Amino acid sequence: MRFVMLLFFLMVLKVHAQDTKILHEFYNAKYEPETGIYHGAGQDIDGFKDYMNAVGKELTPVIYMTYVNINQDIEGITKWGEKLRKDLESLPEGLIPQIGLAFTGGKDKGAGRDKDVAEGKLDNQLKEFYKQLLKLDRPTYTRIGYEFEGDWNGYTPKYYRAVFKKIFNDFKIQNIKSATVWCSGGGSANFMNHEELMEFYPGDSYVDWWGIDIFSPDEFSNPALKAFFELAEDHKKPVMIGEATPRYVGVSEGKKSWDNWFKPYFEMLNDNPGIKAFCYINWDWAYWSDKIGFQWHDWKDARIETNAIVLDAYKIAISKENIIHLKDMK
Repeated sequence: MRFVMLLFFLMVLKVHAQDTKILHEFYNAKYEPETGIYHGAGQDIDGFKDYMNAVGKELTPVIYMTYVNINQDIEGITKWGEKLRKDLESLPEGLIPQIGLAFTGGKDKGAGRDKDVAEGKLDNQLKEFYKQLLKLDRPTYTRIGYEFEGDWNGYTPKYYRAVFKKIFNDFKIQNIKSATVWCSGGGSANFMNHEELMEFYPGDSYVDWWGIDIFSPDEFSNPALKAFFELAEDHKKPVMIGEATPRYVGVSEGKKSWDNWFKPYFEMLNDNPGIKAFCYINWDWAYWSDKIGFQWHDWKDARIETNAIVLDAYKIAISKENIIHLKDMK
C-alpha cells in the first residue's frame, strides 16, 4: 500500500513539475488579480476553518464564501451581516468575502422573486444588505442571483436582468466595495444553450466577472463548459468558479476520487487562462442535507481533510505558482 501511495505522489509531483506557467488573461475587472488565480473556500465558518487547517497557513485561501437571501425580514439580513463580521474577526486578516445573493422563496422550489425585487417590493431588504456591506467596509464579490438559469431558482430573463442592473447601479451610487459576478449554474442547469443563457445577461457594462458553478465529474468534458470560457473571453471578462465540490464522488476513495474529479478539476483551472478565481466547498453533504433540509444526501463527503491521499495531492495542486493565497496578498 505504501509503495502504491508513493508512486501516486511521484506521479502528481512529476505533473506538477512539468506544468508550464500559465499566462493568465487580464481584463482589468474590479478586484481581478493581474496574474494567477485566487484560491477560495467555504461555505460555512467551521468548514472553512477545517479546510484552512488542513491546507496549512502558507496555503490559506484569499476568498471566503458566504450566502444571504433577501427574501426574509430585515432582522435576518442584519444578523447575517453581524455574523459575517464576527466570523471574519476570527479568521486571518485580509480575506475577501464572496457573497451568494439570492432572492428566492427558498429550498430550491423555483419560487424566484426577481420580479418583486425589480418592482421595488424588497427595497427595504436591499437597503439593509447594502448597509451591511458598508459596515463590512472591505472588497467583496457578489454573485447576484447565482445560478440564475436554474429552474430551482425560478428567475426570468427580463426581471433577472433588471435586478442585476439595479444592484450594480446601487453599488456604484453608494460606493460599495463589491464586484458583480454573473454566475451560471452550468451543468446543474443542463448547460443551457448560449442563446438562451445570454437572455439573462444584463450587459458588459453591469458585469465585472463571469462565474460558473461546477459539481459533477461529467461537466469537465462537456463541450459547453469550454464554450462558456470562450464566450467569457469574447466579452473580456474574468471567470470565477463560484462553487465547486466533487458531487457524487467525494474523497473517501482516495486515488480513485482524485482521478475522477480533482484531477480534471485542476486541469480545467490550468488549461483556461480566463479563470481568475476558484472556490471549493469543503462539506459533508449528507450532514448539511439533514441540517438545513436540502436534497443533497447522495452528494458524498467532500472534506479534503478526511482522506490523506486526496489531501496531500490537493496541497500539491494548489501549491503551483499561479495559485494566489492569502500570504501573497500582503
